[in-house]
Amino acid sequence: MTTDTTSHCPCGSKQTYGDCCGQYHSGTPAPTAEKLMRSRFCAYFLKNADYLVATTWPRQSEALDNTGLHKRTDETQWQRLEIISTEAGTETDVKGKVEFKAWFFNPSNKGEEPYHENSDFIKEEGKWFFIYPNLPAKLPARNDPCLCGSGKKFKKCCM
Repeated sequence: MTTDTTSHCPCGSKQTYGDCCGQYHSGTPAPTAEKLMRSRFCAYFLKNADYLVATTWPRQSEALDNTGLHKRTDETQWQRLEIISTEAGTETDVKGKVEFKAWFFNPSNKGEEPYHENSDFIKEEGKWFFIYPNLPAKLPARNDPCLCGSGKKFKKCCM
């Protein structure tokens, strides 16, 4: 499924798709955690599972069920997004949180229902990534930079 670049963006930003999430779907990294959240909702709406995989934290990519993700993306009819709050996640941060409700059509009751989540995001090498809350992450090696963004080696910080 695609959308015209001049139509309203499905993320609810009141911008056109081309000026909003379309640019991120085309390869420009989202500059903030909230914009990544919006672009991920838009990817669910447009059934663009490849973008969802690409914007998942690489330390979780091995544990990501790509087949299940594609199936859930294809089967769910997402309706709209409501951003409730953001915490950090600006262009200068390395971590952020976005609380949101993503509304979907539930065929069993023939109505809209919200999916409510408070998501974590991390920026690595200048790019924001979504962190799945219940998906295991591959930890860094002892001499790798710490996940917390302190600039210290993992073994000297959060290990």
